[in-house]
Amino acid sequence: NKQLFYTIQILDEAISNERQVSFHYVNYGTDKKNHPKLGEDGNPKDYIINPYQMVAKDGKYYLICNNDDYNILSNYRIDRIADIRILEDKKRKPFSKLKDANGDRFNLGEYMKTHIKMYASGDCHVRFKITPVMVSDIIDVFGKDVRFEEETDKYVIVSTRVTESAMIQFAKSYSPDVVILEPQRLVDEMKDWAKKVKKAYEG
Repeated sequence: NKQLFYTIQILDEAISNERQVSFHYVNYGTDKKNHPKLGEDGNPKDYIINPYQMVAKDGKYYLICNNDDYNILSNYRIDRIADIRILEDKKRKPFSKLKDANGDRFNLGEYMKTHIKMYASGDCHVRFKITPVMVSDIIDVFGKDVRFEEETDKYVIVSTRVTESAMIQFAKSYSPDVVILEPQRLVDEMKDWAKKVKKAYEG
């Protein structure tokens, strides 16, 4: 739609000129209309953002950026950005200054490998068990950098780096064919989720 392409145009200009942007972020309500997220004062919240890159993932467009209030990367759906404007007098924060950067320049390829579902939480090393028929799916989702550590006729052990929230969502989507083995904090989170699901259906 016209609004989406206008937003992309403004973001492209801001990224090229290394300028911050300001916008409101909207979500659907039960009335099927978009409503801006509100601040503590009850008014639409102003997001001040350092934009670095735009990407398309699973048919949706995302802005990879930094919220000026924090020191990590964030992802925002571009179709949910409204009232965008470039802050001409505000230079973008260099990516190399962020916690996620380790002093390096932004590498889109590496970022996409670990952010398979565009969740912006920290990444970690994970090990998980899958059914053998899922090997092709794993390579499609995680890429060829994954390591297959053990293979039997009943299961395959996979090792890779991925964001914690993306791994949790992946395991939930393909449960029980995907079982996280490490790290323990993700195992505990999945166990807690499974208990809540069981309780919800029993109720």
